[in-house]
Amino acid sequence: MAQILKIKLDWQKRSLILFAVLILILSVILTVLAIREAEREKLVRQSEIDEEQQRVASLINDQVKENISKAEERILKLINHSQVHLNEDRLTEVAGRIKESEFLVSEIFSVKSDGKIIFPLFKPLYILGKGTENKRAFSVAIERRQDFKLAETAEFKAKNYSLAIRHYRQLLSSTSDQASRALLLNRIARCAMISGNPERAVDIYKSIVGEYEDEYGPDGIPYAVIALYQIGTICASADEQLESMEALLELYDGLLESRWSLSRAQFQFYLKKVNDELARVRSEMDEEGIGKPLVEKWTEHQQLEEIKLERMSTLEDIAYKILPLIETKKTASGGSSGSFSHISQSGTEKIHLASYTFLEGDSIFGFTIDQDYLKKDILVPNLEKISLGEGCFIQVRDEGKNAVAGEDISHLDGPPPQISYSRAFEESFLPWTIDIYQTFPNEAEREFSLRRNIYISLVVVVIVSLLFGGILAIRSTAKELKLARLKSEFVSTVSHEFRTPLTSIRYLADLLQRGRVKKEDRKQQYYETITQESERLSRLIENTLDFSKIEAGVKEYEFAEMDAAEMCRDVVSLFQDQVAPQEFTIESEISEELPQIFADREALSRALFNLLDNAVKYSGNSRRISLRAWPDESNIFIEVEDEGVGIASEEQQRVFEKFYRSGDFHESNVKGSGIGLTIVEHVVKAHGGKVFLESERGEGTKVTLQLPKQHKSA
Repeated sequence: MAQILKIKLDWQKRSLILFAVLILILSVILTVLAIREAEREKLVRQSEIDEEQQRVASLINDQVKENISKAEERILKLINHSQVHLNEDRLTEVAGRIKESEFLVSEIFSVKSDGKIIFPLFKPLYILGKGTENKRAFSVAIERRQDFKLAETAEFKAKNYSLAIRHYRQLLSSTSDQASRALLLNRIARCAMISGNPERAVDIYKSIVGEYEDEYGPDGIPYAVIALYQIGTICASADEQLESMEALLELYDGLLESRWSLSRAQFQFYLKKVNDELARVRSEMDEEGIGKPLVEKWTEHQQLEEIKLERMSTLEDIAYKILPLIETKKTASGGSSGSFSHISQSGTEKIHLASYTFLEGDSIFGFTIDQDYLKKDILVPNLEKISLGEGCFIQVRDEGKNAVAGEDISHLDGPPPQISYSRAFEESFLPWTIDIYQTFPNEAEREFSLRRNIYISLVVVVIVSLLFGGILAIRSTAKELKLARLKSEFVSTVSHEFRTPLTSIRYLADLLQRGRVKKEDRKQQYYETITQESERLSRLIENTLDFSKIEAGVKEYEFAEMDAAEMCRDVVSLFQDQVAPQEFTIESEISEELPQIFADREALSRALFNLLDNAVKYSGNSRRISLRAWPDESNIFIEVEDEGVGIASEEQQRVFEKFYRSGDFHESNVKGSGIGLTIVEHVVKAHGGKVFLESERGEGTKVTLQLPKQHKSA
């Protein structure tokens, strides 16, 4: 029968394997075809996405261009209508109107036909344009006179400052030229200061400030600038810090308000001198705060200086970097007018974008574009209206790759998003780029990956299902084969177990029936043997019936109050009589404190008898078996221990399986059905207890039954 089952199992294996291979091949073929189709669709979809991203980037570029063009059209109409090229005052008025209405405009500039650069919105702090030296005219007629040379000789060679002052005063009384008078007063004040009369020098310098502010010396420096600085230093030396700060702050204010026409070098020289002197004077002032208003004014001037110098940096960029390029284009194009052109040029601190046009009379009108307004009021609103789907971000980045508009991607987790598409703005615009980022593969890639993963997952599921199903089928078949083999061995073993007592009973009964046994003591011995074999046969039958009921799930137990100690003693006594011919000794330690328990006496007795029977079968050369019983607070324990062959650790969990028998029982010639411990475990669990097994190969086995004093199902 086992051979037939094995042949059937081999056929099932081959069928399952063949079926699985066919399904697998078909699944792989279909998956490959599906993935190739998905790749084709991915390419088509990717092309559509690329076209959409290009369209969006072009749209952003066109929107910026359109906003600038509309502003340029309005400005062009205004300047043509106003004819700003004819009148400088008209230019200033129109520039103010443009600045008020066109927020895109930053600085306005104009170049006249004579090359003069005009900034109508801001008076430069110093001279800008071709030749930055101060060319302001001044009188030199007084310097040719003999009296003037005598005065200079007394001042510089003879160091006779009194004589020099007398010569300078005689010249002063004989001339009415303002420039000459300013020069002579400046010389007199200087001689008075050197000769130790600072009060007189201060008075003269104050008169120069009040009467000769617009007069310039031979070196192009206004006498008022020299006078204010000298007043500040003289008063500081005389510990008159407040007056010193007032004079220096007046000079500071004049420099920042562009009261004098200075070269860049002259402006920077006196600006530094003023700040250094103010810092020195401030450090020597009374700490009680007498000059606090002047100090606060100085702080305000420093803040204003920072703002105006930053603006002057822009004006210098326009004058020296942007306008030369415009002049070049003017020469190349012949100065055609009628529309604005753009030019982008790097400056000292940033790149400038300028719009310019050529007007009548060879003049130029232009303006720089406010990049902050371009970012916040043009780019940002336009970008907010555009959506490219999940995971896509649009940014406009400057020449340094810094984001100037668009979505913030710095807060995103994981790896940085990759640029999917990038393009620059139109030619002559700022060197900015329109970048489209993706935090993960684009839509086409995601769709392809999703479909590919689905197809591959389906194949994997099919393969796993086939393998799992095949394994289950094979294991199920193998289990059935094994079970069939165990059942066959069980039937053979039980048949042999039954045959042994039956043969003994029949043989002894036949002897007694024929009267071949004459002695009474022999007859009595045979009767006892027949009785014992009958009881043994009865137990075998009961075990078999119990197992059958357990398998069918219909086993019932009759619970009743019983004396556990008495039950243990009866089983030991009965079993001792049975194994006495084999010279086995049953040592028992049964506690007198064992309580009455609620249990099925017959079932427990049979379970205990099975444990003792197993101990005898696997006792090896030992002839000693021990049984112990004791209680604790809530349970009683019954323990059976032998000193036999023991059970290997890997088999200890399986000995409670049905039909399983530990060790090489065929070689050891140990008889048994393999259901004893299965019945023991079922009985104990039915009583709410547990079975514990401890065994060591070659050292014996100990089985302990734990039974509750009061079973819950009772």
